[in-house]
Amino acid sequence: MAHQPLHTPMSQVLEEVAFQKAAVDRLKAEILGVDPNSRKRYIREFHEEYGRYEAISSLDDLTIACYKADIIFIGDYHALPQSQAFAERLLRDIASRSREAVLCLEMVYGCHQRVLDGFMSGDVGEAEFLKGIRYDLDWGYDWNSFHRLFLAAREHGVDVFGIDCGPRAGCRYIRRRDTYAAERIVDIVTRRPGARLVVLIGESHLATNHLPAKVTDRLKKRCIEKRRVIVLQNQEEVYWRLAEKGLEHVDVVTMKNHRPMDGAVFCHFNSSPIAKYEAYRQRIEVWKGDVDDDAIDLTSTVHSMIDTILRFLGVDKYTHCVTRERVCREFLVDVFPEIYSQTQLDDLERLLRTSHRFSPEEIDDVRSHVARNGSCYVPRVNAVFIGEFDMVHAGEEAAHFVNLVLKGEIRERAPRAMPQPDVFYGGVMEEALGFFGSKLIDPSRNHFFETEFYEYYKKDRDTIESKTPYRFDEFNEIIAFILLHKDFESSYENYTEVPRLILDGIRSDPRRANILIHELGYFLGQQIYDAYRAGRLMRKGIAQLFRASYRESGSALGAYLDLCRMVHPDRGKDGSLEP
Repeated sequence: MAHQPLHTPMSQVLEEVAFQKAAVDRLKAEILGVDPNSRKRYIREFHEEYGRYEAISSLDDLTIACYKADIIFIGDYHALPQSQAFAERLLRDIASRSREAVLCLEMVYGCHQRVLDGFMSGDVGEAEFLKGIRYDLDWGYDWNSFHRLFLAAREHGVDVFGIDCGPRAGCRYIRRRDTYAAERIVDIVTRRPGARLVVLIGESHLATNHLPAKVTDRLKKRCIEKRRVIVLQNQEEVYWRLAEKGLEHVDVVTMKNHRPMDGAVFCHFNSSPIAKYEAYRQRIEVWKGDVDDDAIDLTSTVHSMIDTILRFLGVDKYTHCVTRERVCREFLVDVFPEIYSQTQLDDLERLLRTSHRFSPEEIDDVRSHVARNGSCYVPRVNAVFIGEFDMVHAGEEAAHFVNLVLKGEIRERAPRAMPQPDVFYGGVMEEALGFFGSKLIDPSRNHFFETEFYEYYKKDRDTIESKTPYRFDEFNEIIAFILLHKDFESSYENYTEVPRLILDGIRSDPRRANILIHELGYFLGQQIYDAYRAGRLMRKGIAQLFRASYRESGSALGAYLDLCRMVHPDRGKDGSLEP
């Protein structure tokens, strides 16, 4: 095939960022249809102030700044569990190093302080507490995410105060709520002069002329000086600026501060923009449908992921024919998979056993996959089963659907009988494309930061066997296989025969083989993504990978070795699939 024009690495990065922005814009447009508050001046002031970062920082620098401050404002994105998880982690760090710490929460009204005190002391049960503060009516976000904050406060002897007041609906009274919160905070500072205050509040309250300015002004009137720090999370505008420089994995930055005398401003990243807004979209679905979190219909979420991957590959779902036996049977849009949520998983075994004649072993494989990763695409049923929703793993399953539908391998009644090496490397290629597709959904994902194999490499027996599900010898055999395989594939022309360890791994029992397939696939998926970012692999070439079917014996291994050579950072920059 003809070689394609090369992009410079920077133009490739900008192309990808533009693609990601477009996906986020589509999601935000859906949200804006039911959330007009995001257009309000109050919200705009926050985003306009914090649109740029000053310098790359670190979590250590952020934490040290919090230790030195008297008041720590933490911006919360209420619908995002990662946001509360980071706040909990920071609260624990601060409380463990403070003589006295206090937690101030927006989620509880000041008028409910008595029931809050009862809950923290153990005199009031959880159900009574939630009813007493009208949690579902006046807050409505996932309780499990916020509950951990109360548990952390209890463990560290941190007193908790509610600092908000009603009404919350809309932005009409939001500045008055800031005034009330400031008065509550200043009153706590006055009564607890030696305490370090951790204030968790919605991010838009933390523009410097919003709540922080009101607190500072009221303290000055009482001749009280307190050092403060503002900790934001996942600022979208800053994320895009970092991504355009290839820095989307940066954890912490310092922000440009319009009032530097008031203290430092940091931003911590624990989620991508698409994950952030998808969490909010799902919360809106809960509010609109009056359903539990476990029962939320995730069909539009997964189908949106599929749309994102198809757009990247240049596939039009309305005109692309799904063929069987070279005959166009239906259009791609008509075969999008069914999505089954957690509350529907009880029907999983019946569906697989009675309708599609899955064996008990095959059903167990699906169940374990759902339990391990949160979701599983089953091509024979053409359905995605979701247990505990996870953005990147759901993105993987969306990519698996795209891969299998483009190569015409969904709804096949049973796996084709193939030699074990063909099954092995075909699986590796599918895992690689699944991982790559998840990177299109969440570019901040990095295989080498999330896998236990690299985290515990060269650790002692007790650590490995207590922290991983593997025996010490088994763990080291897996590592040895991966390292030898990567050396073999990068210079296989120097080998006279395939090493025995590799052959044994390929022919090993299904459990071990699946681990090796998974690890090699993820490794290759990361390499495909890096090669795309570096300009060594173009979209057209990646689209060919998604369409490639390995029905001939040996074709999957050949494709794997050629692709490994192509994506290796020391190889030539060629966007085609030819070596």
